[in-house]
Amino acid sequence: METSAKLAKQEKSFSQKRSSNIELLRIVSMFLVLLAHYIPNRTLPTSNTLESDVLGTLFNLELRSISFVCVNCFILISGYFGIHWKLKSFTNLIFQILFWSIICSILVFIVEGRDIFKYLFSDILSRWFVVSYIGLYMMAPMINKFIEAVTRRELGLFILAFYLFSTIFGYVGKAIDFNEGMSVISLMGLYLIGAYLRKNQEGIFNYSKYVYLGIYFLAGFIMVGIAALALKVGITASPYGYLNPIIIIESAALFLFFQKLDIGSISWVNWIATSAFAVYLIHSDCAINPYYQGMCKYIESHYSLSFLYALVFMVGVFVVSVLADKVRIWVYKYTVQRWLKL
Repeated sequence: METSAKLAKQEKSFSQKRSSNIELLRIVSMFLVLLAHYIPNRTLPTSNTLESDVLGTLFNLELRSISFVCVNCFILISGYFGIHWKLKSFTNLIFQILFWSIICSILVFIVEGRDIFKYLFSDILSRWFVVSYIGLYMMAPMINKFIEAVTRRELGLFILAFYLFSTIFGYVGKAIDFNEGMSVISLMGLYLIGAYLRKNQEGIFNYSKYVYLGIYFLAGFIMVGIAALALKVGITASPYGYLNPIIIIESAALFLFFQKLDIGSISWVNWIATSAFAVYLIHSDCAINPYYQGMCKYIESHYSLSFLYALVFMVGVFVVSVLADKVRIWVYKYTVQRWLKL
């Protein structure tokens, strides 16, 4: 049982470490979302492609391994810092979601003349992450009380039990409640891991950052090996999934690598990170996403070094989205925030 002095010291140390290293991970996670949504436009790995183009197939599988941690890392960050329910932050979240849904629908209406209302509300409800993250946000106060009430050991045992159940019934059994990791209950598990990493800075969580970076790449290579072996024996089901325990370990390792980085506070990193979520909201909007996917397909079909061109395109999407969100922040500040006197 931790003493009050030890806990206070730990919380103080934690607050001091909340700097640009984790904000940089937030940026990386959102760029990996762009990568994950680009990958389906590349050649689908099959047993035939594994025989005819071994290196190309392994590279495509490696891209999946690198990018599949994106959502997990984003929620680990939320759990590590904790979602503290405030009217200002909640209204800012809802405003950001609604703002980009409306603006994206208006843009497509201007360009193509398509019905605005066809996309407006269906877009919000159709994106599992938006709905699940709002659900996590609403339940965060209750989850936080549980985290504060239990010891570090009790929280660790609960997480082990949760992921034993999650792996058997969610990942293997495909239980509908878990929705293959695309559900609020799955985000809750990641949130708890993030909180546990905040509480526990000892033992296996206190190695060099390069150890965790090595674990991240090793887990990715293991996933490539598993996926390639599955293709070799004729298994068509992909082993990739948010509930895959190897993916979860890979995500935690990448998080710990950034958590161990000592880069202090970098203003431009923090400035970009505040608008990182907009990258997801804009490019995955059901009115805008066809343009994103269309450009990815065009790159794949017209360039031999397609991945390099795709990287440039994704960087461009990221930059434009972040800059556009600064306008949204200004609008929020002088409308909702001022009206509600937040």
